[in-house]
Amino acid sequence: MKSIVILGAGNVAFHLTRALIENTFNVRQIFNRTLENAKEIGEAHRIPYTDKISELEKADLYIIAAADSGIEEFSHYIPFDDTLVVHTSGSSPMAVLKGDYRKGVLYPLQTFSKNRRLRYDEIPFFIEAECKEDELSLVKLADKISNEVHVLPYEKRMQIQMCGVWANNFVNHLYYIAGDICKQNNIPFDVLKPLIEETADKIEDLEPFEAQTGPARRNDHIIINRHLEVLQNDSRLLEIYQVLTKSIKRTYGHD
Repeated sequence: MKSIVILGAGNVAFHLTRALIENTFNVRQIFNRTLENAKEIGEAHRIPYTDKISELEKADLYIIAAADSGIEEFSHYIPFDDTLVVHTSGSSPMAVLKGDYRKGVLYPLQTFSKNRRLRYDEIPFFIEAECKEDELSLVKLADKISNEVHVLPYEKRMQIQMCGVWANNFVNHLYYIAGDICKQNNIPFDVLKPLIEETADKIEDLEPFEAQTGPARRNDHIIINRHLEVLQNDSRLLEIYQVLTKSIKRTYGHD
């Protein structure tokens, strides 16, 4: 791809722009409906930016790095037919792109925050395209960024994205709950960090099924009941604890 335009200015757009530039791709422009957001990425990477559709540059590849709810709207902004347009979502089909141009998907499986430095070569990328030639071009592009690139249709990509929600978003929410309980009891959240790090490290050597520990895994009713007593005054946490405990017990044949 000789020239690339990024549409969007969120966390994915920020990191994808950086990854492309670090791998010597020609990112010509950042477009976003809110100029200040486009300016932040543009100035951070020394790239022209705009919020005006009339100023959208001609490029070989347009990457829509936006929330799923905004992909279709962004896709209408591109006035060129002889180009390739992709989105970066794992949970939206390629058909959400509306236009006479060629279509594809470039999905990086990672959690992105602007203030975090990432190893882009470790991020899995999942590719889809309408035609084989564009598929090969996207694979070639992703190969320059990452050591793990897969061609995957929407149905499988959706499953991968949902797995990411289980492994990242839900787990992080449980960190929040644990941290909130710590705060209520004047306990520093830092005391949990060695436990969190060891839990994450274990899956490098063990399958998650083998790595599971705790009272539900052991079917330890005494400890479980003590925890339930502590949570009696918070129906939301009580329900979450019971659902997760039941799931773990069933996984290990204790139901």
